[in-house]
Amino acid sequence: MFSCILFDLDGTISDPKQGICGCVQYALRSFGIEEPELDRLEPFIGPPLAESFMKYYNFTAEQAQEAVEKYRERFSVTGKYENVLYPGMGALLHDLKASGATLAIASSKPTVYVEDILVHFGIREYFDIVVGSELDGRRVHKEEVVAEVLSQLAARGESDPDKMVMIGDRSFDVEGAKAIGAHCIAVSYGYAQPGELENAGAEIIVRDVEGLRSVLLGGTQAGRGTQAGTGTQAGTGTQAGRDTQTGNRAQAGNSAQAGSSAQVGTGARAGSSTATGSNTLSERYRGSAAKTKTKSGQFWSAVGTSALAMFAYYVISLLISSVILTAVSVVYAIGLQELEGSSYNFWLNVASALSTFGAFIICYGIWHKKIQFHSTKEIDKLSIVPMVILAAAIAIGMNGVLTLTELYRFSPTFQRVSEMQFDTPVWLGIISYGILAPLGEEIVFRGVVYGQLRKVLKVPYAVVLSGLAFGLFHGNLVQAVYATVIGCLLALVYEWYGTIAAPMLFHSVANLFVYVMLELLPFGGVFLSVPSCVLFLVLSAGSLFLLWMLQGKAALRQKG
Repeated sequence: MFSCILFDLDGTISDPKQGICGCVQYALRSFGIEEPELDRLEPFIGPPLAESFMKYYNFTAEQAQEAVEKYRERFSVTGKYENVLYPGMGALLHDLKASGATLAIASSKPTVYVEDILVHFGIREYFDIVVGSELDGRRVHKEEVVAEVLSQLAARGESDPDKMVMIGDRSFDVEGAKAIGAHCIAVSYGYAQPGELENAGAEIIVRDVEGLRSVLLGGTQAGRGTQAGTGTQAGTGTQAGRDTQTGNRAQAGNSAQAGSSAQVGTGARAGSSTATGSNTLSERYRGSAAKTKTKSGQFWSAVGTSALAMFAYYVISLLISSVILTAVSVVYAIGLQELEGSSYNFWLNVASALSTFGAFIICYGIWHKKIQFHSTKEIDKLSIVPMVILAAAIAIGMNGVLTLTELYRFSPTFQRVSEMQFDTPVWLGIISYGILAPLGEEIVFRGVVYGQLRKVLKVPYAVVLSGLAFGLFHGNLVQAVYATVIGCLLALVYEWYGTIAAPMLFHSVANLFVYVMLELLPFGGVFLSVPSCVLFLVLSAGSLFLLWMLQGKAALRQKG
């Protein structure tokens, strides 16, 4: 393991998009420039601000400085806190510190803001050194920042760059590491442009915090790395094969260098480190010859994780349900099928509720780090009203469509499931279908399935595919159609609000409204008439449009 670990802040430890881009908007507005799309301002995350204003808006040096001052006017009060830690980062920093590593921050952001943000997140205690830029414009380039960190480390007697690694999300971080001769691990979950990290020559690229943990804490360091294609290495204390650049034998721990070839035993240098080829950092720490997965590999990885989550949810539910029903059979000393109809359905519903709860707990424990619980988006509280109306209206409207088309006639399985679900005490129905089912299904289908697909697909495709997966999971024609439509809306709600709590609320309202209006009220059948069906579908469309206006448009401008 490296003894000194330097972290970039923005896009590496935390996601600052809302704060930085919002403050850039504020600064541009003072120049009469309206930029409503936050996505277009992402390039401002990482590089020095003044340079970005000059590069992207053709500001003069004087205008750029004035824009920086306007930016700080908002950032110093509000923007610095419009920020969120990446999932798992706090725990990783804690474990790295506990392992004895020296941790440092090397950021282009002014040090005073860096300190405030670290304290705000409760992670300041993990860092021995914090270095940023100065408010007066000094030390704004990453090479200067990293050099200052090295200077402070030298004062502590820890100046060997070969034992240091810089972790960041932009090419500037890679270049800063090279400037002092340190290793570099790049993170692709930040704000690098496509190909930026590869072209900069990052030694390894990780896709998430879990991957970063695997590299820093999950591997065994075996000597030092080599440049791609310039040699091989076989652990520590063994000959590392023949250096293809020099034709000489190279031993782990010794150095051989020729032109741009790597220094076997001291890591890749001379600005030529790359993340592909033989025996890179990636191989030493993760045992893989590949630096990153291709887009196709990333897609199938997301599909695999999604399928695993669905399979686990189904199997866990089935096992728990089987155990419960078997126990009931033993208690009654007869086959469960021999119970009277209502008693049989009651125990089926009890088993369903408990198995759903058990599956929810287990799946949450496995995949909670992949799920977004705390929103980074600005939520319009008023938008909750059309969201709730949409949930209720589309649930009734879709039930009306399916009933009027008599689709249930083609699905005997649905008829049996429907009979079982609604032949149960009210309290059990509310708990099972209004609370537990939304909790469990949202953790899996929005938290994991949509969350994974969203990483590799554009929003519309991820929404539709996750909706189809949700529909097919239900196993019968009627519920498949209903769940596909509802699943797409649930994915949109998750996307727009940025927290799993939103689709959980939507799902719960939809289930409860159908359960109460159609099954418990004596006049529930009136909602399944043609006029009522049309009315609820129109109400759904209006609510969806209003929800888009209040929350969807704003969320898309802030998505990260």
